[in-house]
Amino acid sequence: MLTFTKQPSETYTIGVPFAGKLPTGATVVSGTVVATDPAGADVSVTVLQSGTATIVANEARFRVKAGTHGTRYRITLVVTLDSSDVLEEDIDMTVENI
Repeated sequence: MLTFTKQPSETYTIGVPFAGKLPTGATVVSGTVVATDPAGADVSVTVLQSGTATIVANEARFRVKAGTHGTRYRITLVVTLDSSDVLEEDIDMTVENI
């Protein structure tokens, strides 16, 4: 699982590489992103720029934004391969005023 910390005012792109997890010859063709708070509520519109990942050379990219100080969010990234296989990566994002 990936983890990172950001400040509430920061907005930037996160890239998650899948090349090392792919079957031989497979490529990532699409991705979706969902964020939840510690209670499990969907907070995607609060901390994600979009629910769709951009795919660049088998790396899924998405933008994070905002968030509440002292909160750890779970971001779930689901990608679909050209073979119709599906891979998932969970990411913990902690928001802190530093």
